[in-house]
Amino acid sequence: MARCASYDAGEVRAAVGRALDLLGGMGRFVVPGAGLLLKPNMLAPQPPEKAVTTHPAIVAAAASLAREAGASPRIGDSPGFHSFAKAAAASGIAAMAAAGRIPLVPFDDGEEIRTPPGGLVSSFVVSRAAARAPAIVSLPKFKTHNLTGITASVKNLFGCIPGLRKAEFHCRFPDADRFAAMLVDLAFALPARLHILDAVVAMDGDGPGAGDPFPLGLVIAGGDPVAVDSTACRAAGIDPLSIPMLRIAAERGLGTARADGIEIRGDTPAAAPGFRAPAAGGGKGPAILPDPVARAVKGWFARRPRVDRGLCTLCGACAGVCPARPKAISIRGGRVAIDDRRCILCYCCSEICPSRAIRLRRGRGAGLLARALGI
Repeated sequence: MARCASYDAGEVRAAVGRALDLLGGMGRFVVPGAGLLLKPNMLAPQPPEKAVTTHPAIVAAAASLAREAGASPRIGDSPGFHSFAKAAAASGIAAMAAAGRIPLVPFDDGEEIRTPPGGLVSSFVVSRAAARAPAIVSLPKFKTHNLTGITASVKNLFGCIPGLRKAEFHCRFPDADRFAAMLVDLAFALPARLHILDAVVAMDGDGPGAGDPFPLGLVIAGGDPVAVDSTACRAAGIDPLSIPMLRIAAERGLGTARADGIEIRGDTPAAAPGFRAPAAGGGKGPAILPDPVARAVKGWFARRPRVDRGLCTLCGACAGVCPARPKAISIRGGRVAIDDRRCILCYCCSEICPSRAIRLRRGRGAGLLARALGI
């Protein structure tokens, strides 16, 4: 782990290089003379200062070190709704790749891969570039996430699933715990050799698309995605075991979440004050309740997407990405309408909205309880 105070190209290159030197160098993780897939987080067409995407300086540093180690890097991802080309251009990654003559690979096609037995999902259709890459280096951004708590190394591999195929998994696994278990299955099936986490400027609040930039000043690298993500959580003042994805990943042996099981080399900063973790999103409800009752409790207390009509541009991205069938979001009479009866509480609409017009508001039950308690 290395401190990094800004995205100055030289400072980032030095920080990424130091973080990898502490692990034995980039050469430990790439195949000399072979291809290498760099997988950043390119969620949406947003400029790098919004902290929505992996910063191009991080990607450039990883690509440079990979070439020095003898590998031939390519950069690929699949944004959830927007086009790969637009996301690459807006994030600055396209210009960086052109300057460095690094090929960009949109994840448009698909190939089936199998998962180890014992998980929730037996197979995934992922990008052929990811399925066939001699090595994958994941370059996630550290952000809050309204469904999974955080998005970082483990969650970043979800972008290897092409386009709107990702919506299928929101429909199949609308609650937070089962969705987290699915992400762990994918991480087992599509293991990245190395994770270099961009936590120089993270995102807090209503991530992963509508939160606010938060300076953590760190580059965290490692071969264990759970350890990388857990270390970032602690730097942000979050208990990693409160994140279902990390708890399930640790229980199933994907990696280590406990602080006493992680060897931190390099800088060890204290928790940053003021980082705003997201409120609980989905989840299954109390385990002691029967499933129908738990679903009712969740529906009454869970946060709901609401539209700020002053910010909404009627672009239609929310309706396009909504995975519910029939859709819970429509545009009628010049306004966005959300049907709470159909909403599966995946929060894709909030995640994808380019104008940050969809915010999550506490459910009726939570509101009544808060008023009763005077809070």
